[in-house]
Amino acid sequence: MAGSSSHATIQDKGKGHVIAPLSPPALRILNQINDEIIDDPYLQVNNTRIQIPFTIGADTYCFLGPIETLESANKKLSFFPNAEGEDLLINQDFNISHFINQKSFLNNPKINPRGFDFTTWYQRLEPTKNAIWGVLGIQELLRLSHFSLTTYPWMIGAVTCFWNRTTNNFHLPCEMIGMSLLDVAAITGLPINSPDCTPDMQSKHQYNIVFNTSYSEFITHNMGEDGTEIIDNEHVAFLFYWLNAILFCSRSVQMSKLFLPLAALLHEGKVLNLAKLLLGRIFEKLCLFVCDLRDNKIINTGCPLWLLQLWLNAIFKNFMTKPEGDSTDKQHIEGFRLSNFKPNFPNTQSDEDRLWAIFSLFHSCKDFDNDQLNFIPFLHRNCGPA
Repeated sequence: MAGSSSHATIQDKGKGHVIAPLSPPALRILNQINDEIIDDPYLQVNNTRIQIPFTIGADTYCFLGPIETLESANKKLSFFPNAEGEDLLINQDFNISHFINQKSFLNNPKINPRGFDFTTWYQRLEPTKNAIWGVLGIQELLRLSHFSLTTYPWMIGAVTCFWNRTTNNFHLPCEMIGMSLLDVAAITGLPINSPDCTPDMQSKHQYNIVFNTSYSEFITHNMGEDGTEIIDNEHVAFLFYWLNAILFCSRSVQMSKLFLPLAALLHEGKVLNLAKLLLGRIFEKLCLFVCDLRDNKIINTGCPLWLLQLWLNAIFKNFMTKPEGDSTDKQHIEGFRLSNFKPNFPNTQSDEDRLWAIFSLFHSCKDFDNDQLNFIPFLHRNCGPA
């Protein structure tokens, strides 16, 4: 968003964030918005809680918030550069049974497919490959991958009602909230300043991997025998399984080629921004959830919902039961602590009750300074990356 020094700038003085230089057309749009839909006379044009302008080519748009009421949200809708008719699910009729039916979310990490243990495979490679994993920034996340992380469809379903496909955020009455790369770093330990993975990246070698099989057969065909040397093919296969079946939770019934190039690049020591890929995948699938629910379709897709669940565990910390002696001083990432949280919502007897409890907490949230919800769960930490 280029602009000359003479252009006005929107700045949030309380947070010290300069959002963007504003051109005269942008100011005209802001004035138009204020005249038409902003009722509070004390809210000024430079209040970033109301609008964040941006440009695409020669056109200026605005992201708008907060959502005070559904009526207000619908008035603001025309200012979003989004698909025709887009709105939040809170203003739609849809079947909540999709979120209280576990079959729609059978995409948890496949750690023990039919008794074949990924953990055993990890323990075979760890003494030799741990230093390499450390350089790649995936060492801690590989350790976390052995936990049977539980996802709760009713919790994910309740927050999906507030998901906006344009901003990739949850729109609450107080303002927009959403997972960031800093949250991913805290939970997983993944670096967030690594180079992006682009289509032009090619591995230097080809590897002999038996991939067109079920998950259990894949481990059988590609894991070496105890006491034997770990060859390149096995390490690539191990990383491939981890990416496909555990990290990104592919919904496919068998291994596919999608993540094989990425596994080969990691094996060859290419440090990549997996944090961006994970976060982008979550955004993509939440948008798909919204589309499916609008059309009353059953959700049938795989994605790293385990990461979203861990983030939600942190947000709803006050409604979680933590194990006794819940200490993080010996744990290097927040994911270990959060994986032990169990939902504990008072006066709920069923998953449907819990869904509406979550929905009500979001729907009634008028202020970020909230005693019930923890919107900055990783502000003060004694573990994880700096």
